[in-house]
Amino acid sequence: MKLRIRPSSSTDYTFTSTHGVTVAPESSSQPDNGSPELERDGSTAPQHLTQETSAAQTNERVHKPDESIANSTLAAASPTPSSAIDSLGVTLRFAQTLLKKLPDFVDGNPAKMALSLAKAIIETKDAVKDNMDSVERRIISTGAQLMILGTALKGRSSHSEEQAAMEEFERTLKDAYEKLNRLKGGSLARKIVDHENEKSEIKAILESVNEARINLELVTSIGVSRIAYAIEKDLKLTLLDRLKPSLIADHKHYLVGRQREALRRAVCTPGTRVYILGNIVEWANDTSPESQDIYWLFGPAGSGKSTIAYTVTRRFELTADDDDTIVLGGNFLCSRQFEETRYENAIVRTLVYHLALKCKVFADALCRSGKFETVHHDVRAQLEDLLVGPWRQSYPIMGNDSSSQRRYLVVIDALDEIEQQGGSSFLRDLLDVINDNPLPGLKFFVTSRPDTELVKHVESFDRKKIFRLQDVEKEKVQADIEKYLEASLPHCKGLNAMKSLLEFAGGSFICAATVVRHLTPTRPKLQPAEQKRLLGRMFPETVTPQSPQLTSKAAFLLDTLYLRILSDAFFDLEDEEFSMRLQILHTFLCTSEPVSASTATKLVCDDPDEADPASSLTAVADDVVSQLYAVIYTDGQQRILSYHKSFSDFIFDPHRSKEYRCDLEAQHQLLTMACFRVMNIGLKFNIANIPTSFILDSDNHGLPSQIEQNIPPALSYSSRNWSHHLSNTTSTTSDPLVKTLANFLQLRALFWIEAMNLLDVRGMCDPMLRVASNWVSKGTDHVALAQQLAEAASFAMYFSGSPASTGTLSDMESTLSTYPPFWHHWCAPELPIVESGGGKYGDHFVRVWNVSTGKVQSVLEGHTDLVGSVAFSSDGTRIVSGSGDKSVRVWDVSTGKVQSVLEGHTDQVASVAFSSDGTRIVSGSGDQSVRVWDVSTGKVQSVLVGHTRYINSVAFSSDGTLIASGSGDKSVMVWDASTGKVQSKLEGCTDWLGSVAFSSDGTRIVSGSDDKSLRVWDVSTGKVQSVLEGHRDDVNSVAFSSDDTHVVSGSDDKSVRVWDVSTGRVQSVLEGHTAWVRSVAFLSDGTRVVSGSDDQSVRVWDVSTGKVQRMQEGHRAGVWSVAFSSDGTRIVSGWGQSVRVWDVSTGKVQSVLEGHTGHVYSVAFSSDDTRIVSGAEDGYVRVWDASTGKVQSMLWTQSHSRTAGVRSVAFSSDGTRIVSGSNDKYVSVWDALTGKKLSVLKGRTEYLREDRRQYVNSVAFSSDDTRIVSCSGGKSIWVWDVSTGKVQSVLEGHTQYVNSVAFSSDDTHIVSGSDDKTLRVWGVSTGKVQSVLEGHTARVWSVAFSSDGARIVSGSDDKSVRVWDVSTGRVQSVLEGHTARVWSVAFSRDGTRIASGSDDGSVRVSDLQVGYYMEQEASDSNPDSTQTPTGWLLNEENRIMFVPLSANLPKPPCILVLSNSPSSFVCLEKAALGPQWHECYLPVSTGVASG
Repeated sequence: MKLRIRPSSSTDYTFTSTHGVTVAPESSSQPDNGSPELERDGSTAPQHLTQETSAAQTNERVHKPDESIANSTLAAASPTPSSAIDSLGVTLRFAQTLLKKLPDFVDGNPAKMALSLAKAIIETKDAVKDNMDSVERRIISTGAQLMILGTALKGRSSHSEEQAAMEEFERTLKDAYEKLNRLKGGSLARKIVDHENEKSEIKAILESVNEARINLELVTSIGVSRIAYAIEKDLKLTLLDRLKPSLIADHKHYLVGRQREALRRAVCTPGTRVYILGNIVEWANDTSPESQDIYWLFGPAGSGKSTIAYTVTRRFELTADDDDTIVLGGNFLCSRQFEETRYENAIVRTLVYHLALKCKVFADALCRSGKFETVHHDVRAQLEDLLVGPWRQSYPIMGNDSSSQRRYLVVIDALDEIEQQGGSSFLRDLLDVINDNPLPGLKFFVTSRPDTELVKHVESFDRKKIFRLQDVEKEKVQADIEKYLEASLPHCKGLNAMKSLLEFAGGSFICAATVVRHLTPTRPKLQPAEQKRLLGRMFPETVTPQSPQLTSKAAFLLDTLYLRILSDAFFDLEDEEFSMRLQILHTFLCTSEPVSASTATKLVCDDPDEADPASSLTAVADDVVSQLYAVIYTDGQQRILSYHKSFSDFIFDPHRSKEYRCDLEAQHQLLTMACFRVMNIGLKFNIANIPTSFILDSDNHGLPSQIEQNIPPALSYSSRNWSHHLSNTTSTTSDPLVKTLANFLQLRALFWIEAMNLLDVRGMCDPMLRVASNWVSKGTDHVALAQQLAEAASFAMYFSGSPASTGTLSDMESTLSTYPPFWHHWCAPELPIVESGGGKYGDHFVRVWNVSTGKVQSVLEGHTDLVGSVAFSSDGTRIVSGSGDKSVRVWDVSTGKVQSVLEGHTDQVASVAFSSDGTRIVSGSGDQSVRVWDVSTGKVQSVLVGHTRYINSVAFSSDGTLIASGSGDKSVMVWDASTGKVQSKLEGCTDWLGSVAFSSDGTRIVSGSDDKSLRVWDVSTGKVQSVLEGHRDDVNSVAFSSDDTHVVSGSDDKSVRVWDVSTGRVQSVLEGHTAWVRSVAFLSDGTRVVSGSDDQSVRVWDVSTGKVQRMQEGHRAGVWSVAFSSDGTRIVSGWGQSVRVWDVSTGKVQSVLEGHTGHVYSVAFSSDDTRIVSGAEDGYVRVWDASTGKVQSMLWTQSHSRTAGVRSVAFSSDGTRIVSGSNDKYVSVWDALTGKKLSVLKGRTEYLREDRRQYVNSVAFSSDDTRIVSCSGGKSIWVWDVSTGKVQSVLEGHTQYVNSVAFSSDDTHIVSGSDDKTLRVWGVSTGKVQSVLEGHTARVWSVAFSSDGARIVSGSDDKSVRVWDVSTGRVQSVLEGHTARVWSVAFSRDGTRIASGSDDGSVRVSDLQVGYYMEQEASDSNPDSTQTPTGWLLNEENRIMFVPLSANLPKPPCILVLSNSPSSFVCLEKAALGPQWHECYLPVSTGVASG
């Protein structure tokens, strides 16, 4: 909806509604002819009076009103003289016709009433043609207005503010109809007599309707205006929130107090800079196609660039001329005085914010793009995504006629004020991006100091304008400076000293400005006479000004002035005082951020706080600032800054500053030592005195004051900036900083990380420690220290990435508990234990598979940690592997032997690859380096350093000339393999790079990232060719097909995807893996893909069908049987063909008992835990020594000359006998000591007739060893008398096969589990079923009683474990987590824990009394979706600790998973939690403050 308010003596509103009707209310003061002033063409108001509301409304089609109605009503012709009779007839005919046309009944709807009345009036007008007087024409005009309004009101729903006006309009219409109908009913004679009164009455009635109409339209217009304002306000708030612009960088930002003192923004003194300002204005207003897009104004320090820029900015924003063709679109005034104006990453987002507020179409395009996350990316990405893209989309919408389009000027001032040469880098990016992507309608005005290399670069552009301030004639500049001085020091005008000052300043405005500042201090304010005297002292008449040839050099002028100011400030000081004050000044200028005088003195001196405040060093620092007020100042936060960068440049140049010079490296070394000194004194355990680890920082209302009290500014500065100062020094082996770092790393670093978290800058810890590691590596031989610092950095990164950082103590506790023991020697046993249980991913082996058979061809053993990457040489004779043990190994495929071990990496090796000729190997590591190795010698050829994060993937190009590496720093680097130099850096991914690969022709690179996308890059240009999106989680591996037409990718979303490179679309999605897909590759024929997954399978896929051709699962085996030791400290499991003994407290394998040649079906401990018995598919029962793992005896089952697999074994309670059940349908009893078979239990044949499978599934002794219970493949259960070998009873009731049986501890009950999905509890004495337990949804494989007989546990094909209450027959709990059938279950002796073994290859240990549970949350996008754990462990009252999801902690009540896959378990048994947290720290006699 558009609103225009046109000022005039009368009220006139015109608006276009969303219904497409233009409503033009009538003016309250009518023209002489009585006709209202209407717009014939339905046009809208001038652009500057039109408010746009929303994108949706902008895009609506706006229709013009029926022009035939409007034009007909505007036809105004003066009545011609006629006879009274003719006039009476015409008048009577008009009134009668109108009343006759009036309908008898009208719907009460206001729109319908208005339209009906309007229709009657219009029809009357058509009937009487042009024979109308002024009153009648007024009536006709009202009808036309009602017609338009009625049409607009059709289907319209009014808002609350319009409702009252709408109701009033409705009442007025109803009243009008009633009055008109009364007139309609009068006699013709009366109408003839009173025709004038009747017409006047009709006119009055319709005028009341018209007034109601005007009121309604006015209210509606105001409502529209409010909506437009609300939409504009919402848009502004959205842009402010998403773009996060700098407010202080805007020229309109009003500087007050200290800000104003620090940065005096002012326009050029009137009458100065006339030529250059005119040149800029002329360029800005030039609309010709030849006009340059960028105007770069540069000059030396103090030449007045910022004043010019500020003047230009104000000129086009506030004082624009009528003939200007351009308006200010955005501005950014850089300044090193403020945090938000001295970094280049804030410039683009601020300019875009300004431009979006000025240009609605651009704002809409920006919002549609949705790329606001780019504010966190580099400058080039911001320019392309936030400016270029949206502008190129929006500009065509503004109109095709460029001369009528609004044009915008963008001003960027003082880029040289940006930190660390960021300004030159920004300007280069801006110039390159605009040169590659012209932006019609935008012009850029930029100022900075000169940059020789950049000038050469810009000279090559066609569309640019460069203006060198130093090229302006000296006379013009001096004339401008003279005007400035006279305006600033009016009382000194005409003095000889003023002339000397003018000559001294030469062409440098900063010289003049510095002198003015020196003569006009804020406190004390100098009177005119004092100013004259001070100026006279500075430029006495007896002193001849500098020679003309020198005064033209700005640097010399500044040097002279600065030396004079310093000489005055340091005049007549003793050497010691001079050195101390100079040191304070150097500290002010060398700190990485502005600091207060107090902080500076704490860095300068060991003991800055003397008893007498008047003589304290801080007072000295304050006096230094006071004396040097012309060049440095104190801001609103009491921080010390210099007015201009030229002063610090002067101090840092020893040739210019002479005795006041600052040796930068020496000063940085001093400040580094000072930072560590301050941290050694101030850092301590629990520095903020947080009372309990259970409290979150957000809930600790006293925390801010504790932080302020215990982390004062000097400690805060030192903690955040020591690495900055360290990096600016040169490292040597004998450097005392080496020892300082080593001492810091022992324990202070841990306290430092805690303090950094409290300061909310924990993300800085990792890069700062890596700076230290690189510093040590570069110049010293302290390799171990460099590695320790790198490991500390990894710990810090792990810490900073923890979501537990909402609570400082809980975060520290969680990190120390879940990270490998780096600082654990400082921690007491009361630290919560989180350890890896079971195995790890893989088994440290490399397996070679035969693709055609799916069999393992060879297993390569030698690595001592996880193997993360493997690759074949092109001739297939060698394999290279990289491991977590930090080594690279080269293997001979034919022999399986190691050919060489390549060592040098200081962190795990994540990726390896051969060159195509097989002579070189490239490896990428967590130590952030890429290494190239000579295969023949095993020596490092080169170390490629440049990444700042873990390197996840490396690759050679096919010709071996290039190397690509992908890193956690979100970049791909392309290296020259022969020189080791970076050829290009590919940036654009928004998360870690997981994989890179070259196309076979070397022209493209494909990368996979944790941002869920793949990118295809052009190697020659470094540009992205296409972005492939479709994965729902991290992309771990990518590869090209041999013909480069397709790419395959594997992801954490468990899928493999094949992409068409030419279209960027998914060709097929290969699904089947049940865990993350870690690695993918095409086979050489291009028709098949191989993938490896965390589900421990390798799959070969047919690309055309998407089907799995072959699946190898050689890395896991099902667990058929589990049993607890009687003391509950160990678990024995049957695992594939081996027996494994696990330590329950650590989750580690204690021993692997090998010897069986078939699946191990059953295992059990003897009652004294000294022996283990196992039964296997190979027909043997083996008895093992539990302490040594040696076989004590082997019992061979044989029947009718064939081997029978042993399905079940058990010890008698006294350990003297063993019972076994086997596939030959017999139950055997053995002497456990001699291994002799004591008896074979055979049942009557009628009970065996139903036994289709002919094997005994389960056997068990009664606790008094007098009975054995067994079940076979049939539906019955047999109870045997051990002494006689006879069947005591047969228990029948199951309807399908019985798989498991067990006695209760008191031998009064037997429980059984069956294929019929039920458990049955039997009375031993009666042989009757006492209860049937139902709940499983598939066959029950295993059952067991708790030692007290009160509970039963069962495992089923439905993947669940269920715990039953024997007395009620109800389920107490369902334990889930297994991903395949559960073969075996067992209770611990005390009944608190349950072990379950599954076909998924794991043993799960569940604690029925576990003291914590996992916090769960639903997806934000789908609250009804399955909840997932957050990582927080909670008890009934508190958050205990955070365990990252990557630790794979099982969901309680499961506390431990024993498998080849990594998992973790938490031990809180001795943990000091909550208020006892401090007990986790062991203060020792190291002089460390414990807090």
